[in-house]
Amino acid sequence: MYAYKEILTLENPQQLNLSKPLPFLKGKKIEVLIIVEDDTDEMIAEEETDYILKNDELMRQIALSRQTYQQNTGYQPTPEELNAIISI
Repeated sequence: MYAYKEILTLENPQQLNLSKPLPFLKGKKIEVLIIVEDDTDEMIAEEETDYILKNDELMRQIALSRQTYQQNTGYQPTPEELNAIISI
């Protein structure tokens, strides 16, 4: 069995050129797995991060939340609220 992995960007999807030749003979049965990287999720995450970093009010809330968390002075849910969260 032969395994090969290469990550590349296709300039022309009709033509696939690998950096090293594969050791296959004519007529050999092969299985091909193509995984396409989806940049959509990464782009959305970057946009969300930019939105947060540029939003002064959100950054203030995050800083305050971090401070109250470190001082253990933030909101403490009641036992009923905790049970409601856990039972979901």
